[in-house]
Amino acid sequence: MQITEISPQKKKGRYNIFIDGAFYSGIDALSLLSAGFKVGDEVSREQLERYVLESETRSAFDRLARILASPHSKKEVKEKLLKAGYTSEVIERAIKKAEEYGYLSDEQYASMFVSSKPLKSKKEIQAGLYNKGIDKATIEKSLMVVTEDDEMERMACLAEKYLKNKPKDQKAFQGLYGFLLRKGFSSEMVSQIIRSYKEFDERW
Repeated sequence: MQITEISPQKKKGRYNIFIDGAFYSGIDALSLLSAGFKVGDEVSREQLERYVLESETRSAFDRLARILASPHSKKEVKEKLLKAGYTSEVIERAIKKAEEYGYLSDEQYASMFVSSKPLKSKKEIQAGLYNKGIDKATIEKSLMVVTEDDEMERMACLAEKYLKNKPKDQKAFQGLYGFLLRKGFSSEMVSQIIRSYKEFDERW
């Protein structure tokens, strides 16, 4: 296999490599310099694949860093890199590198996610983290900070918002009951908050 052409791409710092007259792959300037490839060189497929993989991993890592300008789970990062056209092998290498540098952590993401949802029930947060690809053990650990008192406080805030400008009658409380259940609070906790309203209101 002979390198018959090396030409710059429109994208700065990247080059096209042609093998035996046919396009083989793109490669970045650093990998090209590291490999020492020149037109006319005889190369093996293993050599080419090694340096192309190195180049693609660096490209994927750079894109990953831009993705992480805002919080993302590992699953979300994988999906975005796959959509960008990177192979699974390249993505795994880039993600491993990011984890080693401490840039990507599902544990940190889960903790941030929990703290950013002050009016969500534990059940809602659990479902949200599951959809983000967070594993069960990490979800359970991150939710340990949400106590039963926290759940009651969150539910009370949602109840106040729901009942605002509504008459405190049976219809409103029935609606509130269904609303809070859909939000993921337990029937026991919902009944408790509704009883507190009824006990406070002398008409009941």
